[in-house]
Amino acid sequence: MSGCSGGHSHDTGDVNQTLAAQTASQEDADEVAHLEKVCDSFRHFATFAKCARSGQARRVQALPASQRQFLPPSMIPGTPEAEARQHLYHEAEIRNQFFFDSMLRYAQMPNSQDLVREQPTGQPMKWSSDDDISKVSSVLKSLARDWSTDGQAERESCYRPILDALKTYLPGQSGNPPSRLVVPGAGVGRLAAELLSLGYEVQGNEFSLHMLLASDFLLNSGCSPSRQYEISPWMSETKNVCKAEDPVRSIFIPDVDPFELCTRGGHDTEYTPEFSMAAGEFISIYSNPKEHGKWNGVVSCFFLDTAPSMIEYLQVIYDMLADNGYLINIGPLLFHWSGPSTRPDDMNAKDFLAKQSHLDRRYMESIDMTWDDVREIMIRIGFSIEEEKTNVPCRYTANKKSFMNTDYRCVFFVAKKCHSVQNLNHDIV
Repeated sequence: MSGCSGGHSHDTGDVNQTLAAQTASQEDADEVAHLEKVCDSFRHFATFAKCARSGQARRVQALPASQRQFLPPSMIPGTPEAEARQHLYHEAEIRNQFFFDSMLRYAQMPNSQDLVREQPTGQPMKWSSDDDISKVSSVLKSLARDWSTDGQAERESCYRPILDALKTYLPGQSGNPPSRLVVPGAGVGRLAAELLSLGYEVQGNEFSLHMLLASDFLLNSGCSPSRQYEISPWMSETKNVCKAEDPVRSIFIPDVDPFELCTRGGHDTEYTPEFSMAAGEFISIYSNPKEHGKWNGVVSCFFLDTAPSMIEYLQVIYDMLADNGYLINIGPLLFHWSGPSTRPDDMNAKDFLAKQSHLDRRYMESIDMTWDDVREIMIRIGFSIEEEKTNVPCRYTANKKSFMNTDYRCVFFVAKKCHSVQNLNHDIV
């Protein structure tokens, strides 16, 4: 199983050189510093959770006695009932930190226990940012979605339409090499692994190093249903909670053996499909002319609307596809980089941009579009729409026990790359 061009890679066959080890061995000081920053956030996660609990207890203690008297005993610090509740959360913190420490140990990076031992006496700890801790929490929820029985219904609603479409539009043919697919925004790797199990050659692409370290561990370390980890993905949630034990409930990962899943696809053919993960930003990797015409399919799930410019994503996808290649997509149009609206007192564009200068410039460049707009853009780029469904119900890392979840009504489509692109310059004024 090979690596990939255009970015750092790890694959299911390389257990001696982890993604973290590849990154740490580079001469790029910024890359190494970023790796250490990400690993710190995994090391710090349990401490942040404990501090959040302490902050809640301080707020309770600060209540006036006239209000505190009505609290149930389980909310009053120091009572046996409160101690029992805190014990549940402490155990959840240990579960999650044990998983992350195991992941860091596999990555050949210091874990939380090493951090305690190696911290110089009298030197203040440099703690992670809230943003990085939030990304760690997202990893836990993604693991639940992709690698637990708890996430099976979500996977069925999001992944099944994609898998069925591939069997229709890019079926495997005996005696032929497997079709080559890219899965951008691959997260912790389940969709890419499922495609590999069907006999396709697959390259996952992921920008988040938090997700990449987790997928590297799940896919390559020997995790299996007989060697599961117990985690509490929703431990940090404090709103829309029904019962105190709901956020700390356990799930077990993985629900299947990732190695068996990834090696299933080559059993009935003379070709062994390759699997790799490309670490890096989608545009920077696949806009490279070396990637043009190289892929038979791009499979995107909850990905296209993460683009600062969806048009640019679609152009890159068109170029990287071979003639008659397919873009198969499911997801909403959330537009992650959607920026603030112009106000009546914004005198001109220059003043408006100056007022918003604290924001990443991509928030000011992103354009919200309707599905009708996106469809026409694809046709103008050179795609034909082979299949289209709207209002497809999906959820994303939903907490089944929460009082609030987002029910997306997604668009699912299959777009085919045509041989020629119509010259539309006359339409531009």
